[in-house]
Amino acid sequence: MKYALPIVVIVLALLGANGIYVVGQGHAAALSQFGGVQATAIGPGLHFKLPFLQSVAVYDTRTIVSQAAPAECKTLDGRTMRIGFHAYWQVADSAAYVKATAGDELKATQQMLPLIRTALCKQVARQDLAAVLAATGGTLAMPARDAVSAEVRQGLGVVVHGIGIGRVVPPEAALAAVYKRMDAEAKAQANVVRAGGAAAAAAVRAKGSAEDDELLAAANQAAGLVRGEGDAKAAKIYATAAARDPQFFQYWSALYTWRQAFSAGGAVVVLDKGSPLMQAVDAGAATTGGAAPKR
Repeated sequence: MKYALPIVVIVLALLGANGIYVVGQGHAAALSQFGGVQATAIGPGLHFKLPFLQSVAVYDTRTIVSQAAPAECKTLDGRTMRIGFHAYWQVADSAAYVKATAGDELKATQQMLPLIRTALCKQVARQDLAAVLAATGGTLAMPARDAVSAEVRQGLGVVVHGIGIGRVVPPEAALAAVYKRMDAEAKAQANVVRAGGAAAAAAVRAKGSAEDDELLAAANQAAGLVRGEGDAKAAKIYATAAARDPQFFQYWSALYTWRQAFSAGGAVVVLDKGSPLMQAVDAGAATTGGAAPKR
């Protein structure tokens, strides 16, 4: 009798521990008994069940992302390539989900991902390698999702919201060709950019040269006008001076010519006594009362 109370306490503790379960936020539970689902979509909170008679499967009600490693697929032209993907899915029928997977997410992905991979490979098999490499993710993913939606909905109780194409690895030989094509396209694009830059630079240089020519022409024109005005004024002054004293002007002109001739220094000029220059010098010296230079 002394052991009866402790045994009763232990039994009650076990019954209580086995009869209470908790469902967290973002999750739901399904209650099963004797292999059949008794209740589904049990929300978050503290709940009770029949100890040892009923079992609970707690599952995530949010959208789940499952990643699949790249696997081989053959294209229409017989090339083998590797394609990876990820699937966005969510529990839609909790009874079917628990029955097929016991609420285990890993079991669900192990059954669902091979179906999606098969559907993707079927899409790849309908196109050649170049078309697959050029295709967008939706070109392959949407038909594959549509192909498996009904099967996974009925068999697993889940709905596939979308499929994302991950890494696409073409064959080594094709990969080299792809790199070569990408390099050629990059070089062509670079040539176009360089040609555009060269054309723009040439246009800027041409515009600058034209502006320089215009500025130089305007400056030359202005300088010509100034020189013309100066020459006109000088001619007027020379004419006035010549009119006032022709002989002195002739003498001054001769000296100016003489000075210009010897301004560089080191020049030797041999003149005849009867040359116009010497006659002008003599005439100017005689007029001013000076002596003519010796020669």
